[in-house]
Amino acid sequence: MVTNVLQHVASVISQETDSTFLASLFKCGTECLRVWGDVKPETRLALENAAKHQLQALADKRKARSTRTAGEIEEDREDLALLEEMEEFAMEEMGKMLGVFDANHPLLIAISSVRDLGLGLGAWDSDGEGGEE
Repeated sequence: MVTNVLQHVASVISQETDSTFLASLFKCGTECLRVWGDVKPETRLALENAAKHQLQALADKRKARSTRTAGEIEEDREDLALLEEMEEFAMEEMGKMLGVFDANHPLLIAISSVRDLGLGLGAWDSDGEGGEE
């Protein structure tokens, strides 16, 4: 039963296209792993592959956004900042799930690299002037 639940969670994570829902799915995976402990190797692989798939999708989205002109970014600033914030939450939860497998999991470095692809809009205040909130 445990394997079936986690296999289904991995499948749903892999197929999800909405960044706002990803964090909840990764959190679900993390909580399942914490409660049930060690899982079969194929279940772990399915969760890792789902994370890899989502990391690639997030990287592609962020790369596509980085090609926008400054005017386009400014015009859509609030929407883009919200998208990146949701992606950050998803990557944070993804990191927690992978950390259950291994505190030094190789995909944790990949998460860091994908984070670096962001536009960094969250570091700006509402007036567009630099500064941490």
